[in-house]
Amino acid sequence: MIFFVLHLPAFIALAYFNGTGPLLAIGLTATVLLGPVVVYKVLQNPRYVSMVCGFTSMVMGALLVHFGQGPVQIEMHFYFFAMLAMLALYGNPAVIVTAAATVAVHHFAFWMYLPASVFNYDAPLWVVLVHAGFVVVESAGTCFIARSFFDNVIGLEKIVRARTNELDDRNRGMRMVLNNVRQGFMTVNRDGELLSEHSSIVEQWFGVPAEAQTFAQFMKEKAEYFSDSFAQGWEQMMDALLPLDLCLDQMPKNFEIDGLEFRIDYRPIFSGQSSATNDADEIKGVLLVVTDVTEARGRERLESEQRETFKILDRIVSDRVGFVEYFSEAEDLVTSIVEKHIDNLSTLKRAFHTLKGNSMIFGVQTMADICHEIEAHIVEFDSHPSDAILQRLNSRWSRLHGSLDRLIGDSHQGRIEIEEAQFQELLEAALNHESYDRIAEMIADIRLEPTEARLRRVAEQARRIGNRLGKGEIDINIDHSMLRLDPESWAGFWSAFVHVVRNAVDHGLEMPNERRRLGKKDSSTLRLKTYVQNEDFVIEIQDDGRGIDWGMVRERAKSLGIGFSSREELTKALFADGLSTKKEVTELSGHGVGLAAVREACEAKGGSVLVDSERGKGTTIAFRFPVTAMHASAREMSAAA
Repeated sequence: MIFFVLHLPAFIALAYFNGTGPLLAIGLTATVLLGPVVVYKVLQNPRYVSMVCGFTSMVMGALLVHFGQGPVQIEMHFYFFAMLAMLALYGNPAVIVTAAATVAVHHFAFWMYLPASVFNYDAPLWVVLVHAGFVVVESAGTCFIARSFFDNVIGLEKIVRARTNELDDRNRGMRMVLNNVRQGFMTVNRDGELLSEHSSIVEQWFGVPAEAQTFAQFMKEKAEYFSDSFAQGWEQMMDALLPLDLCLDQMPKNFEIDGLEFRIDYRPIFSGQSSATNDADEIKGVLLVVTDVTEARGRERLESEQRETFKILDRIVSDRVGFVEYFSEAEDLVTSIVEKHIDNLSTLKRAFHTLKGNSMIFGVQTMADICHEIEAHIVEFDSHPSDAILQRLNSRWSRLHGSLDRLIGDSHQGRIEIEEAQFQELLEAALNHESYDRIAEMIADIRLEPTEARLRRVAEQARRIGNRLGKGEIDINIDHSMLRLDPESWAGFWSAFVHVVRNAVDHGLEMPNERRRLGKKDSSTLRLKTYVQNEDFVIEIQDDGRGIDWGMVRERAKSLGIGFSSREELTKALFADGLSTKKEVTELSGHGVGLAAVREACEAKGGSVLVDSERGKGTTIAFRFPVTAMHASAREMSAAA
């Protein structure tokens, strides 16, 4: 339209200089302009508008030739051919045909009735036909160009638009599917930032992510431990120091928010064809698939706890006294942990390690698993566990407590059991009129626990640990010397003593194939002894395993800034917090807190530790206590009551 309007001043000037009537130029040009203006405003179909523009352009050409009468009138005919070429941009051959027909009719009609308006000389018919021939040839070419332009440009845009609309429809369909699936889908780029697209359930579970927020930041307030683990794992994966599969496998998989449990799966997104290389350097991002597993985990947990209850019942039948003791101590530990009575982090680690070890010994694996997870968090982040994970521990213990109360009730409170032989001995003493002091000591002994029973319980624990670790048959020799201890005052030490047993089996005893290679018999040997030597009461454990690697102890002590110049200092280092000679942390050992717990329990009873170990021969650990620490006298028991 702008192009056509600009013809008006051009034609006025042309008519003025050629003396062909400027006023006529104004009238005729304005009249011709009226047509495309009206059509442009009224018609909606662009094909019709373009055809009117084709007609108008040829009429404008006629006016140009008419008002340009003079020496260059013939040259004005180039306008028609230029416009035919320009009209190809409409991509509509009908426009070219309309324009060609218009110029043909114009030339023939005006050649007959007003030849001066077309030629500046007396042109014969064949000249008109030559002009017409050029128009026909150019029109054929421009029709082909117009058709090609439509197919390759205008038509392509329509195809792209249709394809885009189709993809939009499919995307809407996919989003409808994703938004109605009970899984959350999020995408994280190489920088760990969440992309904007995600399934709607993500917002229901976790809220709306902020712009350019990393996934670790997004989860920080909701699941801090998971967030820290994710950030650490993501950094390792982007460093590409380890194989991608291994990095993805080590990424945290589970977390809990407001009582809901979630599992997250990681699907790497590669750029181009690089997925075949499985190279972290080529990773473009990761698709996070989050699933609410609360219900499934609840069923699994219930089934696991039911199976565990049957195992516990079996343990109670076979070792009621030992289990009741575990139950009582575990109750105290859980209470102290949950109510945060333990401020010192090292003491807290020992408490979890002891609770974990004893829970494993008595088959309470669910408690052991939770303790192991908390212990790993404390070691990794050197901080107290969150309230959420402590609540998990408390919740599990509460359910376990309810089950155990129904199984054993409160009958273990204020109850003393007596063996038949002990009863007969006491009865005969009374009938034989032995002294009151002697009978009192015999009665007092009823409250005491034979070390034989305790050592047999420890032996059974050692066998279970050995079976768990695949250490094969363990020959266990017990020498108790008919000694008795106060079960209540010694409960704490025996609970910690489990760590020594576990270390002896795990660190000390070799695998059967290794023992054969060293020329030892397949079955390992463990000796458990209690005896009195001079004024000392001694609890001793001896194995025929690989012995202590004092060189490794020296290196670890040096790294921790602990004295290591003498055997005495090395023994102290062996029982120090955080020192472990094991290279890998396992569910059973490797945190370096078990022996520290034993040392603390030993010193609390006024005892000391002696270690004798020879590489390749075995290790003997003796705990020596004042003999007076074994139990109170009959009169002291009576006074205490």
